[in-house]
Amino acid sequence: MSDLFDIDGANLDPAFENLKAAEFQIEQELRAMLQEMWMRYEPYADPDFRQGFARDVDGRFWEMYLGCTLLEAGRTLLPVVERQRQGGQPDLCVLEDGYRIWIEAITPDEGASGPDQIVRPIPINEGGGFVGAPIRQAQLRTSGAFWTKAQKISGYIEQGVIAPEDTRIIAISASRFGVYVSERPLPLIMTTLFPIGDAYVTIDRDTGDILEEGFHPAPFIQRERSPIPRTAFVDERFANISGVIWSRIGIGNLSRQARPITYVHNPLAQIALPRNWGIWDREFVTTWLGNEWEASDILAQADASP
Repeated sequence: MSDLFDIDGANLDPAFENLKAAEFQIEQELRAMLQEMWMRYEPYADPDFRQGFARDVDGRFWEMYLGCTLLEAGRTLLPVVERQRQGGQPDLCVLEDGYRIWIEAITPDEGASGPDQIVRPIPINEGGGFVGAPIRQAQLRTSGAFWTKAQKISGYIEQGVIAPEDTRIIAISASRFGVYVSERPLPLIMTTLFPIGDAYVTIDRDTGDILEEGFHPAPFIQRERSPIPRTAFVDERFANISGVIWSRIGIGNLSRQARPITYVHNPLAQIALPRNWGIWDREFVTTWLGNEWEASDILAQADASP
């Protein structure tokens, strides 16, 4: 097995350089954890994984984390020796009962400078103040990541890399801005793939009872230029995507309780992943009822059952 940190060269990620030097105990512990993960994941990783990790720690960690989590759950991954050498393939491939589940992973960053960038707040002791969470900007970054990988998966399908019967999943990590977005009442990915706006509650003035609660419809994410639709999973053009894995997990916070792994089924998917298949902590299924869509976390329902 190779050393994940035995990489030198230009343009290395500062996080990689800190982990490689490991001057502090926490860095030593993280380095040991990552090397142990690499020992399990190396047989399934692309040959350039270590070079990529050295230049994009967060992005490659998300791929490796997913791979190790799938292996721990007893899933079978396609080894690198059996992967296509020319033209590329998605990051991960699960072998399941004679068919394949392809996973294309991405970790969006904060974005280019401007009003749509996710800007880290200035601490109060450094002159900052209270500011609203950058939810709109996070939705834009997430939507852009989904679009990028949806186009890539379409290319793989056209090239025959992904077969018509194969499952196709996009895995989005919000680790770079996870501290600014919450999981409740809905994970941010739900308000990116579906036209779900702000939550509301209607209260009876006299009794204080809650009369109604829900979400405002919002088909677009606003921005200075033309708005971005948030209707991917109610749009037949994206029916070739089976679903999306979503999490805020990152090297600095691996708590599945605080930062669960969520799977969102595409209700229009041509090839659907079976329900309750996976490694998720939350699993959203959306169905058409009358004249509206209704989404529910089927794992939460199962936990609430007597």
